[in-house]
Amino acid sequence: MKTGIISMLILGLLGFGMSMTYAADSMVEKGASPTIKERLTKDTIKGTLMTIEGEYYYIKDDDGKERKIHVDKSTKLDKVMPGDMVKAYVTDRGHTTTLQRDNN
Repeated sequence: MKTGIISMLILGLLGFGMSMTYAADSMVEKGASPTIKERLTKDTIKGTLMTIEGEYYYIKDDDGKERKIHVDKSTKLDKVMPGDMVKAYVTDRGHTTTLQRDNN
């Protein structure tokens, strides 16, 4: 009897662990997404990501001006590389809250 209960508990925990792994994997695929508040209150910079230097990313905007933004572990971030078209939601102090690939 005890062996049956222990076996059921182990199977239940294994199943739970597998579902948590799946949930984490599906979150990675979704990418960075700004909140409604970010969309309304933050400056948006769109353009080509030129270079990455540590926590600073340089974006050449649509007017040809290079803009420096700050990115850290609090930033919601898509995987981006120099040459990618990006959209950054930036505070008035230059900190980026969300940086995402711009597919438009």
